[in-house]
Amino acid sequence: MNIRPVYWVIFIAVALFFGLMALAPKDQGFNSAHLPWNAAYDEQNRLQALGITLNESTLKDLIELYGRDIEVKLFQMPDGGRSAEAYIHSAYIGSIHGSLVIKLSMTDAELDRYYDRGARTTVSKQGAREVQLNNEDTLALFNYPIGEITLVPRRRLTDLAIEKRFGEPSRIVENEDLTKSLFFDQMGLELILIEKGNDILRYTHHPAS
Repeated sequence: MNIRPVYWVIFIAVALFFGLMALAPKDQGFNSAHLPWNAAYDEQNRLQALGITLNESTLKDLIELYGRDIEVKLFQMPDGGRSAEAYIHSAYIGSIHGSLVIKLSMTDAELDRYYDRGARTTVSKQGAREVQLNNEDTLALFNYPIGEITLVPRRRLTDLAIEKRFGEPSRIVENEDLTKSLFFDQMGLELILIEKGNDILRYTHHPAS
């Protein structure tokens, strides 16, 4: 029997290891303060979460952290409420891989102005309107502050990981849709646990915090 020398096995294993390392996302210059469980209010009562300052940082700041592959659209809900939102399909926060949903801080008048200039509108089955903006208006929205940021990790959080990383929640709310919301007021965080879906980490600044 022709037995392959052991050193060939070692060589192949090492080659595969470095090949995978080359394909893995780079964390050069990564700041551990950006991790989801390190969100906090600073001395000026500004919420720092995922590397951005809510109500101050803009989409321009966000793309410096998570790349330029970002979609920006306006939405109008069936009840008439409007919002400007951005979406990053794939973002790495250290070793955490997920999607980011960003809600911009804009007045009703500003939203109405952009909505009226929308290039194309589609309507969902639920009655929500999605407005595609022209290029000029899309770029203009990159200058507005981020009012809310949501992280949807690819991997679900275990109870042990939540307890170890986030600590004890300020309160727990059982929602009507059978999801559970864990509020961590010191982080401006609502952690929504979905039994058969991805967890949702939503950061919102609360002035009274």
